Amino acid sequence: MSLPRLVRNSPDLTQLVNEGYSVRIHAGHLIIDDIPFVTAARTIIRGSLVCPLDTEGERTRAPSTHVMWFSHLPHTKDGVERSDLIHDRTRRDLADGIEVAGSSSQKVRGGDYPNFYEKVVAYAALVSGDAQAIDSTAVPATFKPVVSDETESVFKYLDTNSSRAGITALSEKLALQRVAIVGLGGTGSYLLDLLVKVQIRELHLYDGDTFSTHNSFRSPGAATVDELNAAPYKVAHHAARYEPLRWGICPHPTYVTTDNVSELLEMDFVFLSMDATEDKKVIIDTLTASDIPFIDTGIGVRQDSDGLAGLLRVTTSLPGHRDHLNDDQLISYRLGDAAEYETNIQVAELNALVASLAVIAFKKRYDFYSDTESELHSLYRIDSNEIINKYGEGSDE
Repeated sequence: MSLPRLVRNSPDLTQLVNEGYSVRIHAGHLIIDDIPFVTAARTIIRGSLVCPLDTEGERTRAPSTHVMWFSHLPHTKDGVERSDLIHDRTRRDLADGIEVAGSSSQKVRGGDYPNFYEKVVAYAALVSGDAQAIDSTAVPATFKPVVSDETESVFKYLDTNSSRAGITALSEKLALQRVAIVGLGGTGSYLLDLLVKVQIRELHLYDGDTFSTHNSFRSPGAATVDELNAAPYKVAHHAARYEPLRWGICPHPTYVTTDNVSELLEMDFVFLSMDATEDKKVIIDTLTASDIPFIDTGIGVRQDSDGLAGLLRVTTSLPGHRDHLNDDQLISYRLGDAAEYETNIQVAELNALVASLAVIAFKKRYDFYSDTESELHSLYRIDSNEIINKYGEGSDE
């Protein structure tokens, strides 16, 4: 069995493996199994040390924290709890089944650990020393195979942002199989920029237009002159931008119409960031009939004497909560309809803002964010900097 790429590229992890430590990488955490712990009954059991894994690309960096979690609370050879070593006795699930009983906060010689080898060896000695006082063969080095889930992830490198922040378990709630973005213009491109960082297995992108100069000024990142001259499809251009980060970006260089709308029936969630058209009505009617959740966005900006003003709209449609779409005609299907938020002045920060509001609403549905109002329709007013929520608990009806 070859070593996982991250272990091969990181001297500190390689040294741990070479010295026989049972290294496991899971959900952005470094787990060292088979560490001997002493119980209150003075018996020896094998448990784990756990800490967030800090990386730079495909190798580790110095640990950002000196805290280490324990699968079991350590005791002395006499069965007395190591209160000098334990600073937190909170049992919790750190991420995806990584259960811990408490943690310790020990610094090395009063400072930070230079690498994960030094951190693991220091804590392993503190915990297993008591076990070896009972049984000299109770050593932490067992030379078992290295296990890693890094190849199972949608990301090409570990999501240490979630593990460092302690929100890996929340992030895993967003691990849907298929999500579609229909329309890769200004708002759609920012939706993609945010959603590629989510553990969605497949992101399907639909747009039949080419990427032009004006798109570059309302999209994330910067296109080169050569890229603009090549006039690639929007979906191809943006998919290539995020290919270094993850797998599972599926570009479809076509518009969604009556002929292919059935493809959206395979999705767990759909984002609509497209112009008002008759095709949009077909899409919404199809998603509604098939009970597929979706979010539709709109930007309506006008130029007044004092500058640009207008509204940004995020409208959510969920199973069992769809009547508001038609009852109040929240979504228009023809440019020029009365809905103010369906005009065509767009600015990058407004595209980014409405995309952010849409992704927040999406994440609320899966309990990543707390949600006290459960609103299904939000309007952001530019000139007054206020957000108006409707069709939810405690929101304006």
